[in-house]
Amino acid sequence: MSLADARKTFRGDYLPKISAGEDPQGPRARRERLGITLKDLFEAYVDDMKGKGKASWKGVDRILLGAGGKREAGAAKAIGATKRACDVTPEEIRDYLAEIHGRGSLAMAAETRAYISAAFTHGLNSTNSYTSSAGRKWMLSHNPVAAIPADPEARRVGDRHLTPSEFRMFWKWLEGQDDVSLGAPVLRLMMATGQRLTEVLRVSDASYDRDQKMLDWSKTKNGMPHAIPLPPQAIAILSSLLVNEHGMYFPHGGRPDEAMTIESCEKLTRRFVKTARIRHFTPRDLRRTWKTLSGAAGISKEVRDRLQNHARSDVSSRHYDRYDYLPEKRAAMKTWAAYLDRILSGELDNPVARLEVAGR
Repeated sequence: MSLADARKTFRGDYLPKISAGEDPQGPRARRERLGITLKDLFEAYVDDMKGKGKASWKGVDRILLGAGGKREAGAAKAIGATKRACDVTPEEIRDYLAEIHGRGSLAMAAETRAYISAAFTHGLNSTNSYTSSAGRKWMLSHNPVAAIPADPEARRVGDRHLTPSEFRMFWKWLEGQDDVSLGAPVLRLMMATGQRLTEVLRVSDASYDRDQKMLDWSKTKNGMPHAIPLPPQAIAILSSLLVNEHGMYFPHGGRPDEAMTIESCEKLTRRFVKTARIRHFTPRDLRRTWKTLSGAAGISKEVRDRLQNHARSDVSSRHYDRYDYLPEKRAAMKTWAAYLDRILSGELDNPVARLEVAGR
């Protein structure tokens, strides 16, 4: 290109953008950004989660790249989707998180920070790992989120759990919603078993053993397989449902081979709270409720932890104990089923009600 042509191109293509305060993108800049942008990094991280079977990948996809996978919103667009991942600064990420925090969404800001950090960590690891084939060269030298302190106020541990009377009220209300929302039996199944919402949503014909009356997940949130015997109340719920052509009990409306999203259950819970005019709670609090009420029923914490698949960090549990505790789980579920019947019948209305023990 001659000097005259270069000046003409500059005046026509670049000067107007510079004058408007925009960042001019020439052909070379676009080539340099191909395959190494922030959007590409976020997509690679989400694809990695999806490939590993992480149930939370859809939520991460929505936060980082926009609802419905349109890649037109989310953190990528706000920070700069076409910006090279290695050029993203802590200040740019901080300003985006500050905007979310300023709306009063403390938990969302903290969650977004964690996912952005995880995406950059994935980029660093995939580039520098010596145990796998060379991945995409993101040219990252550090994680920019590391310079942004976490918000301790956003990590407050929840303490909400339903009393027996609230539990019964919600259960009965949900029974009247079965024809309205598929989320109703999901929430009751969660209340009857104490399992994670994401894992209940993934219940399929393959994971439900009718003969043994058990649910069996090959992989769960902590990466470990998990199996539980079911109380009669949970069996009745599953018996009232039909699986679709993909074997799913709770399929997504538009993608029948996938599980429905948690949003339906969250909306249903909010509607009940508004209708009943009780203290706010979320589907996640139902898991804490089961832990509390099953403890009141007399089930030991160790067995409750095993029924809820809480990770055990001691060396013995992680490396040596291969006993499946199925007899103890069955006995505990039998105890819980009897206690649940008493709750639903209205016999127990005190938050700390306990089963009577003979001779005490």
